[in-house]
Order: sequence, then C-alpha cells, then structure tokens
Amino acid sequence: MALLRAPLALRPGTLMPSIKSGIQRTAAAASTSIRTAPFSSSSHRPAGQGFVMPDDYLDRAEADNVSVGQLRRTLVSEKDVLITGLPTTATPLDIRALARETKTFNDVGRIEFMYTRSFQPTGKALVSFSATMRARMFEEDAHGRIVGGKMIKANLRSVKQRKDFLLKAYGNWPADYQIPFDLIEYDTGKLVLLRGIPQDTFEARLEERLAPRYDLKPQDRWRAKRISYAGYLHDSKGYGGSHDAVLGGVLKLPKSHPDATTANFIVRCETQSEAMRLVRRWHNTYFAPRTFDIQDTGGRYRVAASVLY
Repeated sequence: MALLRAPLALRPGTLMPSIKSGIQRTAAAASTSIRTAPFSSSSHRPAGQGFVMPDDYLDRAEADNVSVGQLRRTLVSEKDVLITGLPTTATPLDIRALARETKTFNDVGRIEFMYTRSFQPTGKALVSFSATMRARMFEEDAHGRIVGGKMIKANLRSVKQRKDFLLKAYGNWPADYQIPFDLIEYDTGKLVLLRGIPQDTFEARLEERLAPRYDLKPQDRWRAKRISYAGYLHDSKGYGGSHDAVLGGVLKLPKSHPDATTANFIVRCETQSEAMRLVRRWHNTYFAPRTFDIQDTGGRYRVAASVLY
C-alpha cells in the first residue's frame, strides 16, 4: 500500500511562499524604519513634534559646516517669520489675513512692527508662532503676496536670529525708548502717535487739551515686564525685570534729533475705537492755529496721527 505524502508547503520546516514573502517585507520595512528613526517626524521630544527634516538637510548641514543634530535644533527653533516690504499703513489684521488655513491664522501670536526713532513704520514686522510647522506654512503663504500694492517677502527666523535682529535694530538706542516700546506691546492698538507738536509743549498741557474730548487712561502706576531691547547693548542690567513708573494719558518721546523743533507724543486711549477716533480728528490738522499762526510758522506744526501696533 502506497503512503500518501503531505504537500510540500505543509511539511515540517517549510513555509508557504506567501507567508515567507510577507515576513521578508516586514523585516525590510523594520530595517528601513530603524535607519531613518533619528530624522523621523515621530520623535518623542516636544520641540520636534510635527517637524519633518527637509530633503536637502545633508547638503545644508555641509554648506553651513554644522552637524545634522545642530541643524535640526536650528530648524526646530524657527518659530518667527520676518516680513519685509509692508506698506506703512499695514495693520495686524492685514498680516493675519495672509494665513490660508484657520489653524495657521489662530496660531499667530505676537506681531511686532519695526519702527524708526520717530516711530514711523519701516515696512518690516516679526510674526511669532507657537509651532514650527505653522511658521513654515505661514512663510509659504505670505512670501510673494501683494499687500497694499506692494510685494512682500517672508523669511523664517530662529530664536537666536530673532534676538540678533532686534539687537541690531534697537540695541544702540537710548534706554528712554524702553517704556514706549513696552507700552506698544501691552496696549497695542490703543496708542496714538502724534507727530509735529511744538517742542516746548508739555505732557500735562497736551493732556489738558485732549482729556475733555477723548477717553484717555488716568494717571496711574504702570508696572510691566521689560522686554524691549532698546539700549540693551549699552546696559543689559534690568532686562527681563519690571517697569515701575507713574504714567498719565500722554507720554512725550525723546528727541529724534538734537535740533528738532517739533516733538512726538504717545496718547494712551482706553479702547481701540477711541484711538481710531482721535486719529480721524487730529490727522493732517494744524496744532493750535490761533496760537501758532500758519502764516507765521509756515505750516510747520501740521500734526500727523497714527495708531501704534
């Protein structure tokens, strides 16, 4: 009687071809994941969540003469976007509107406009985000867009690059600019800049003219964290501490030039709508025309009013 032999696939020590090929594919995938683990976006470090290394990271590391790990740390810290080419009338809402996705729009944090010593906009702004991925998406959304008839540029900045940029811009300024800049940080949209006021005008005199018609902040003791880099390169002592100053509704700014015949003032309004109302009323008007006759002064004291953001 002939013995029946089991099929080849069912004999001890053998595997079916389909199972064998499946095991081989699984092993190959595991080997690939192990090799790419250091650069995977699934890193458990909070700073790297959602971050993917660019395809040219090896070339960039070689060009910058840094290690791959150092390049990764720099890329992960790029949470700021520098925008240049903005019109002088740009507002925070104009910048937020550059984001194409709702999540990117909502992740926009601090928007810091850059100013000259007379507090005129330079057309530059730093936009901060809490996530690196959102900063990168905003850069792609904003770069090359048209705002107010002007094409803007957007470039990522790391934490260190942001600090270096602000130090270069404001580090050598007088320390008297610290309070004005920090006021803009804490009361953005509620401050009005008045330019073209006679130099000999006192804060109390200008506040006396404005208080009956506009809702200004009362005189109080103002305390806030010092975050401005104005004067940092001359004396960094006290940076990160707190301001403790008595401020009224009007603050006179330092002279932009030793021979200046006009002065600039910051008016502290209670609300943003009140600040806009003051701007509409005072912009392109002459200061005290009965006292400073236009014919005698040649229109020297023509006031320019704008909201500070």
